Amino acid sequence: MGEIIIRLAYGVMIVGAILCFIFSKNHQQDLRRAANDFALAFVKLSNFISPKPPKEGLRVRSLPDGGVQPLPLAEQPEALRRIVQRANEQDSVDLFAQADAAADKVSRRASANRTQRAQFQQPIDQLLLLAQTFLRGCEDLSTIDTEEKRAAFDSFLLEQPQHRMVLLKRITGDLADEYRSLNKKYAAEMEKIEADEAKARRQKGGGGQKAADAAQKPKPAKPAPQSKAAPDAPQTQAGSAAPAPDAAQGNTAPDAPASAPEPPKSSAEDWHGWGCG
Repeated sequence: MGEIIIRLAYGVMIVGAILCFIFSKNHQQDLRRAANDFALAFVKLSNFISPKPPKEGLRVRSLPDGGVQPLPLAEQPEALRRIVQRANEQDSVDLFAQADAAADKVSRRASANRTQRAQFQQPIDQLLLLAQTFLRGCEDLSTIDTEEKRAAFDSFLLEQPQHRMVLLKRITGDLADEYRSLNKKYAAEMEKIEADEAKARRQKGGGGQKAADAAQKPKPAKPAPQSKAAPDAPQTQAGSAAPAPDAAQGNTAPDAPASAPEPPKSSAEDWHGWGCG
């Protein structure tokens, strides 16, 4: 009887572990689907406001107290004036509302798990705040009164490739084609970011292996202590060969350090990212 109870207990434990695994996977997928909604709204908002990536941000003058004051709209670049006009249209309002609702959904689904809050909620909340600061600035330029707000305003305009790569890592794979189509104007920069990240990972891995090899390398044996001798009559240990002249003068050349292997060079043909391009 006791053996049967033990087997039942093990069976219950196994079933429970399987159910927990399935629940965790489903929850992760639900979280990524909520991130899908935010990613689509965010990039569509950016594409609508700025169909062509701008080359210049907001022009401001610095104030004595450390704040900033945007120049009047008439003195802003022509491209920025058109951007501000589109940012105040109803389509922009609707897309931001969609992004806000999706961010709230991500927050609710990730709130019970600290890791998921760090991986999903925090970066998405930061992007939402970035878009909000930008839109408020377009509605009233005087709200951009600090360097931090000015940096956020310009970041939304000029750092879209970096922001879209953040979202790329949080969406589901079945959104790949649609997301890729929305990133065409930023594809080259996004591919470069991904290639640089892959190169950094390879270099980090190579550095770890080099350190491990150095730790395993046997240390050279300490030389035996030499007996004292008169300056003009150096002595050697019995049965040992006398050192070569260069060695006796301390001119031995150290072993050349082994050079680290260069990471393989990548090219456009080697890139296999699916999120953009």
